[in-house]
Amino acid sequence: MPIDLNAVYSAIEGTRAGLDAAGYDIGCAESAGRLQLTIAARDGACEDCLVPKPIFASIVRRELDDRGIVVADIEVVYPVDVPDELS
Repeated sequence: MPIDLNAVYSAIEGTRAGLDAAGYDIGCAESAGRLQLTIAARDGACEDCLVPKPIFASIVRRELDDRGIVVADIEVVYPVDVPDELS
């Protein structure tokens, strides 16, 4: 079953707002049946504001669960995971 990315984006509003305040953007995509969340740093982003990936994924999962959105797996991609030439 495909993931409704619009519903996901709406469900994670709290996380999106927190990331925005810290200087980050978040993108949502579906990749091989899993939810992929890509975090991108803007100029001046707070380098110490990102929590470890497992904690970030659990926060998002809780937001999704609260809205009844079921995803099998969540993959988190942080800015340090993306080579400079691709960001």
